[in-house]
Amino acid sequence: MIGLMVELAVTPDSGAAFERAFAVQAAAVKANEPGNRLYELFKSTTLSDSYTLVEIYEDDAAFQAHRASPHMAANRPLTAPFLAGPPAMQVFEVIAHRL
Repeated sequence: MIGLMVELAVTPDSGAAFERAFAVQAAAVKANEPGNRLYELFKSTTLSDSYTLVEIYEDDAAFQAHRASPHMAANRPLTAPFLAGPPAMQVFEVIAHRL
C-alpha cells in the first residue's frame, strides 16, 4: 500500500470555504475510487490556516488512477484558489495497518 501526507496552507480567513470545496473532492474520491483506502483532511489545532491530507491507496495503480481521474481534474480548481502556496507531499510505503 501507498500512503501520502500532504501539507496544505490556506490563505487567511479562507479555511471554511476551503473545507467546503475539499468536501466535494473527498466525496468524489470516496465514491469513485475503489483502490482508495483513506482520504481524510485534518485541520491543525496549533498552526492557523494549516491542514494535512492523509491518503492511502492499495497500490501504485490506484494512486495513479486517482491522480488521473476526471473528478480530480474537475475538483482541483475548486480548492486551488484557497492555497497559500504549493502543497508539500510525502509518499510512504505502508508497512503496518489496521484497515
